[in-house]
Amino acid sequence: MSHLRKAFYLQNLMKQQWLKPEELDAVQVKMLRGILKHAYANVPLYRDKFRSTGVYPDDIKCVEDLQKLPLTTKNDVQESFPSRILPPGTDLSRCWISRTSGSTGIPFRMVYGTRDEDYQKAVALRPNLSCGQNLRDRWAVFTSPSHVVKKKWFQKLRIFTPEFVSLFDKPDDQIQALKQINPDVIDGYASSIHLVAKRLQETGTDGIHPRLIYSTSELLTQDMRRCIETTFGVDVLDQFGCVELGRTAWECHEHAGYHIDCDAVVMEFLRDGSAVAPGERGEMVYTGLYNYTMPLIRYAVGDVGVPSDEICPCGRGLPLMKLIEGRSDAFMKVPNGQIFSPIIWTVLMREIPGIGQFKVIQERIDRLNVLVVKGSDFSGATIPQIQREIKAAMGEEMVVDVDIVEEIPRDPSGKVRCAVSKVEIQ
Repeated sequence: MSHLRKAFYLQNLMKQQWLKPEELDAVQVKMLRGILKHAYANVPLYRDKFRSTGVYPDDIKCVEDLQKLPLTTKNDVQESFPSRILPPGTDLSRCWISRTSGSTGIPFRMVYGTRDEDYQKAVALRPNLSCGQNLRDRWAVFTSPSHVVKKKWFQKLRIFTPEFVSLFDKPDDQIQALKQINPDVIDGYASSIHLVAKRLQETGTDGIHPRLIYSTSELLTQDMRRCIETTFGVDVLDQFGCVELGRTAWECHEHAGYHIDCDAVVMEFLRDGSAVAPGERGEMVYTGLYNYTMPLIRYAVGDVGVPSDEICPCGRGLPLMKLIEGRSDAFMKVPNGQIFSPIIWTVLMREIPGIGQFKVIQERIDRLNVLVVKGSDFSGATIPQIQREIKAAMGEEMVVDVDIVEEIPRDPSGKVRCAVSKVEIQ
C-alpha cells in the first residue's frame, strides 16, 4: 500500500510543477489551511501559540496571514517533545524518526507517519526524475552508513536502486566504490562529491562518467561547483532542504534559481519579522504542509535565502529563490590528510545521549575542543563516548578536549554554528 501511495503522490507532484503560479498558490493555501486546522485541534504547542495571539485557523486566509502567528524555534519543539508536539495517541513504534543535530549543534528528532514519509519521499524524487534520472539508472549516493537500508522488492529488480558510498571513507576508497558502481547518477553531500572531484583531478576519472550529479545537504559554493563540473564534465544540479522538512528547493537545468516545492512547504523570507522584497536577503521560515504527525509551523532554523519573482525559462510554475553561500572554515583537516565536512558532526553526535547542544572548534590539526551544553540525559558516560566516537572517525592521534558550558557562544553574525576550524585546508 505504501508503494502505491508514494507512486500516486509522485504522479501528482510531477503534474503539479507545471501548473500556473496562481494555481499552485491555490494548492498551497488549501494545504496550509488543512495543516493549521489539524495543528490547532491536535497539537498543544500550536493551540497555545494560536490562543496567545488571539488568532485562529480560520483567520489565516493566505500565506501572508502567517505573520499573525509567532515563530517556532528548535527549543520550542525540543521542550514540547513528545506530548505537546505530537497528536494524542501517536504510536512512535509505527513512525519513522529522523535524528539530526544540524548546523546549530542542537540534537533534534523529527517524527513522520507512514503517509507523511511517503509524501516526503515523493517530493524528494520529483527533482531527480524531472531533471532526467531514469528508473533503472545506476545511482551512487554519498551518505552515512546508518542511512543504508535493506532493498525493497522493486529495488532487487534494479528499479530506483541507490548504491551507497560512505561519508567516512577516504576519497581514494570512495573513488574505488564509484568505479565499482559505474554510476549514471551521483547524488549526495556536496562536500564529499567535491573532495572526490579534487582527488580525481590528480588521478583521472577513468571508470566514472556520470550523466547527472545532484548535490545535497550542504550549501554548494561556486568554487565547489566549478571543481565538480570541470572534473566530471556535467552540470551540478543542487538541491536544498533541511532534515526537519526534507527537500524543499532544487535547481533544474536552466540554473535560474531554486524551484521551491510550494506544494510541500511554505517558505517565508523575513527581516525583523517582516517579509523582504524579491531580491533581498531574508531569514527563511518554514511551514510544512504534509507532516500531520509532527507539524512544524513558522519554523525558524537560521538559513538565509533570497526570494525571486522571476519565472524560470523551463516553464514550471514553482516559485524561485536563491541561496547564500556557506562558510569554508567549518571543514577540518586531520593529521592523515583527510578532510571532513561539517556534516560529520550531524552524523556523529546525534546518537550520543546527554548532549543538549555542542560546538566543535579545531585549534590545531591534531586537537579539537568540544563545547557541550548538558542535555537532560547527560551522564558520566557522555564525555568518554564523545571522545571515542571522534577518535574512531578522525584518528586515534586526535586530542579531544571536552568542556561543559552553560551556553554556546554566537558568532559575530549572531548565528550559532556547530563547527569551526582554525586550520588552513590547503
